[in-house]
Amino acid sequence: MKLKYWLILAFLIVMLLPVAAGWALFSLYNYYENQRSVKEYVELSERLAPIEQVLNHPTLYQLQSPERHPSLPKLANEQISFNLYLPSGIRVFTSGGDARTTSGYTMRTSDLYRNLYHLQIRHRTFSLKKPVWHQGELVGIYEITMLRQDWLDGISIRTTWVVSGAVLFFGLLYGTVLWLLSRKLFYPMKMLMNRMHTFARGEEPEGIRGRIRNDEMGMLLQQFDAMQQTIRHTQMEVEKQQKEKEMIVASLSHDLKTPLMSISAYAEALSMDIRSEQLERQEYKEVIARNVGRMKQMIGELEMYTALGSDDSELAMVEVEGEEFFEMLLGSYRELAERKNYTIQMSVCTNHSYRIHPESLMRLTDNLVHNALRYAPPSGKIGLAIIDSSEELPEWINLSQRAELDTYRIGATIILVQNEGPAIPPEQLERIFEPYVQYHNQERQGYAGGSGLGLSIARRIALKHGGDMRMWSSEHYGTVAVCGLPELGNGGFSEILTKEDEGL
Repeated sequence: MKLKYWLILAFLIVMLLPVAAGWALFSLYNYYENQRSVKEYVELSERLAPIEQVLNHPTLYQLQSPERHPSLPKLANEQISFNLYLPSGIRVFTSGGDARTTSGYTMRTSDLYRNLYHLQIRHRTFSLKKPVWHQGELVGIYEITMLRQDWLDGISIRTTWVVSGAVLFFGLLYGTVLWLLSRKLFYPMKMLMNRMHTFARGEEPEGIRGRIRNDEMGMLLQQFDAMQQTIRHTQMEVEKQQKEKEMIVASLSHDLKTPLMSISAYAEALSMDIRSEQLERQEYKEVIARNVGRMKQMIGELEMYTALGSDDSELAMVEVEGEEFFEMLLGSYRELAERKNYTIQMSVCTNHSYRIHPESLMRLTDNLVHNALRYAPPSGKIGLAIIDSSEELPEWINLSQRAELDTYRIGATIILVQNEGPAIPPEQLERIFEPYVQYHNQERQGYAGGSGLGLSIARRIALKHGGDMRMWSSEHYGTVAVCGLPELGNGGFSEILTKEDEGL
């Protein structure tokens, strides 16, 4: 139940419960009073019978001296009193006070004849009025009043019970309200404060216990947990980026040290050895130029990697016809492969248009191809293909990889670059797109060279195009790098990648 509805209902119940309790107490009191009255009436009837027998004598209802009835005062006591009236309302005798001074009092006939034969039950007394007849003629009326001594004696006890019951009721009501408020408000608020303190101290939050609440406090707790997870995820990403930057700086410093030392050594040789031959001096200059070029390349790749990782950087996309662009793009690599004595298998199968940044996409393909040539064995085979979502995969693709590739390329055109050679171990394959992570070739006893940013730059270019990049590797078939690009008019690639990542 929503908290506001629960509070409205709780306040209504708290308002109505005292009224209901008061009504129940009043009903119980009336019931007890009626039961008590019946019992007292039975007892009273036995006690009043002798008195009524005396008061029914007609001779008492005459204006005469009280001394003529010496037995009447004996009937009265501290609990019982009575009055005698003539039919006209004149009081001829009273058992209370001085009979001489109180006799002769006249009561209105309307009051005198009211409630005859009816036992009047009052808080402190019982009252009974009855007429006296003689030979069919009304001669007088007597009124007997009896003090409810037992009832009066029990007032203090009943008051104690009523007060105790009221205190107990309000105590239970207050305790119930506190328990409900604690369950609906205080406990969730305490839980939220504890989680906030835990988060402020940087400690790991405890798991959510119990069922998830469906009210506002439950939603608040869930939103705080979601915010906490988002902040922690952001902090982890910031820490990861910071470590990545530190690693990049350290790796770049290490990579720049070698060419700098080489440049320094050859520059010093040029400045000091004036007897060197012209050919040797030219060779020194070429070595210095190569190292300077290598350093420029490393710094340029670092600048590109940093720019591609920025959220503010946007590539100027243009729409191109796929087959024409990719034929031109892949055509330049045929001569490169043949010059290095590699056999290249090339295929372009696409009829779609694409929104791309030509220069960056050329850089992506160039990085993948040079990476494949770098790791391929001498005189090996290189596979290079552009396949859209409706075309079949090339025959040279490993059969064991076809099923995964078909699932991966739904709604997308893929760029395939495959090289022969030993498989990349899974532990290295998982981190292959991280900056400065290179495959260690055991056959060549080391790394193949390069800056270590080529695959990282390629993957960031793919992401900027709304695509993705994966790599598969297996024994006897080598390694295949796959870049997926969304096709115009088919926007399902990003959604498919998201679902696939969630499944992983």
